[in-house]
This record gives sequence, structure tokens and C-alpha cells, in this order.
Amino acid sequence: MKIVHVSPYPMARPGGVQSNVRDLCAWLDRSGHETRIVSPVSPGADLAPGEMALGRAREMSLHGTGFEFSLAGPGRLRAAVRALRDWGAEIVHLHTPWTPMMPWQLWRRLDLPSVATFHATLPETDRPGIEDRYIARAARHFHARLDALVVPSVAPLRQWDRLGVTPLPEVLPPTIDLADWRAGDTGGIRRPGPFRVAYLGRFEARKGVDVLLKAWAQRPPALRDAELVLAGRGDLPGPLPEGARLVQSPGRSEAIRLIADADVSVAPAGYGESFGLVLIEAMAAGTVPVAAANVGYSTVMTGAGSALLFPPGDAAALAARLAELATDPARLARLTGWARGHAMAYDVSRVGPEYVALYERVLGRS
Repeated sequence: MKIVHVSPYPMARPGGVQSNVRDLCAWLDRSGHETRIVSPVSPGADLAPGEMALGRAREMSLHGTGFEFSLAGPGRLRAAVRALRDWGAEIVHLHTPWTPMMPWQLWRRLDLPSVATFHATLPETDRPGIEDRYIARAARHFHARLDALVVPSVAPLRQWDRLGVTPLPEVLPPTIDLADWRAGDTGGIRRPGPFRVAYLGRFEARKGVDVLLKAWAQRPPALRDAELVLAGRGDLPGPLPEGARLVQSPGRSEAIRLIADADVSVAPAGYGESFGLVLIEAMAAGTVPVAAANVGYSTVMTGAGSALLFPPGDAAALAARLAELATDPARLARLTGWARGHAMAYDVSRVGPEYVALYERVLGRS
């Protein structure tokens, strides 16, 4: 098959959607299929093989998280459609296509069998604004016209159910190539030094970094000599606390090393998570994740992992979870073993074939 993946976000920018797209396409290429990735231009960034830049992106914010609005000019849009048709594109896989506007433009003009993954879980509100009404209208539009809809977990299904659409989207986990994360696993041999806690992600309101900073400020005596590593992109929502160090925009290999060298990884996002990509990556690297019990993370932290959840926004509970692990090495070792095995259920080698079956089913119907 020849599959076009369309990302609304520049592939040069780190992000969960981009990782999902890149890992799935690499696995599909290795499995004998052919892929092309289309995403907005990222100034100064080089394109990887198989990637096509289309449209210019402008950063915006909604519900406490950043995203890009992109638009493709008519000439470049025609050229992209012509190139993809000449290549022999058979099916289009859109990612969060209600993010305006380039994915919508390309999808309409290609006029091919189409699948979409809606990665986001939007916060519930009794007073929807204009953005929420736009998203609801776009969701109904795509539901009526796409050949298959996918969500990464049961977490986003409630928002689709509220729209009154049937059938509901199919649940398929994101595709994650865990090979590099597993290679970073120290095998339980920790570097010398104090108990280390790491955060990896964007420094924005939705991700709950402020909760982590509050928890660190009120950490109990068991964590007084511990170290906090804050690695990501953006501005911290407060001063760098005592016992913490900041790593701005780490590359992939550095990010893996930072997580693999930590005793615990923290994911404090209070809402807006459909899955838990950062949790799975940490587990594959042999690092136990402590996570906020939002609907998305809760779908990943099952079994033994449920004890590692804390109420979203509760800094005291987060500090207590970290202290429990810092003072009980045997329990930390048991949870690390559970985490390694649990992560492999989500590796692209397990999930990739399910996407191939979906594509074949859609093409068969078409």
C-alpha cells in the first residue's frame, strides 16, 4: 500500500502526534509498504526522507496547550496533490484533522479513501466557546465523510458520545517504536548520586508543571537531598526551585538518557491527555512513571501501575508518591520490572499490524 500521513503540526517540532506518525511510517516502510508524511513548514528545518512540507504554521493556544494553525496556498496545494497522485497514493491517514487548516485542504483535494486519528481529549465544559463549537462542528463533518475514525484510548470516546454520532470511533493505541528507549535502559544499574526525579515535556499549563513545582517545594524530608530534572520546551511557570536543574529543548538521545538515568519520571498533566506516550517511553527505558490520574493516563496505568497515580492538581499527593518510592527501593524495583513488561504491549511491532488491517479494510470497502 501507498499511504499518505498528514500531520497538522510541523514534523520538526517534538510532540506526541509527530512521534506517532514518524514511528508508524518507519514501521510501515520496513514492512514493505510505502509512506509519505505531509506537514506544515518549520522554518530552518531540514526534511527527512519521505516528508513533504506544505503550508505555513502559526503557533496558537487553546485550552492551555499550544498548537499550530496552518494554511497552504493554492499553487503549492495543487503541486502537492499532483505529486502525491503521481506517486500513486492509495489512502490518506489524517491526524487530528480538526486542527485548521492545511490537513483539511489536502484531504478534500486528494479525494482518496481516508482514515483519521483524533489524538486529543478535550476538557469538558458547560459553557463552550467559539473554539469548542468549531471543533464539534468539524468532528461531525469528518465523522460523516471519513471511511474510519480512530481514537488512541477510551478516554476521548465521551466527547464523541456527547456529539450523538454513531458509530463511535475505533480504539487503537498510538504506535511507538520503543527500541531506542529500551536501549537506554540501564538494567537497574543506577548512576551514583541522589534519588532523581525527571520531567520531560512542554512547559505549559495543561502539562501540570506548576503542580510539580509546588510538590517539590513542599517535599518531605525523605526527598530533601533528591534531584529534580526539568527537561522540555518553553518557559517554566515559576522560578527554578532548589535541588532542580533545567534542560531546555533536549534532543532525542539526550531526552532518553535523562529519563533512563532517573529513578522516577513524573507526568503531572491534569487534563487533555488521550493516552500516555511519555509514560510508555519511560517504562521502556526502565524508569517508573508517577502520573496524574487524568482519563488518558489512567487507561495506561493499569494493574500495578494504578498505585502510581495521584489526583490531578494535588501537589501534596504527588510529593507523597515520590517519597514512598524514594524510601522503598524494593518496591521501586518490583514496579520497574512491571513497567518494562507493560510497555512492550504498546510497541509498534504489536500495534502496527492493527493499522495495516484497518487500511486494508477501508480499501476493501472502497
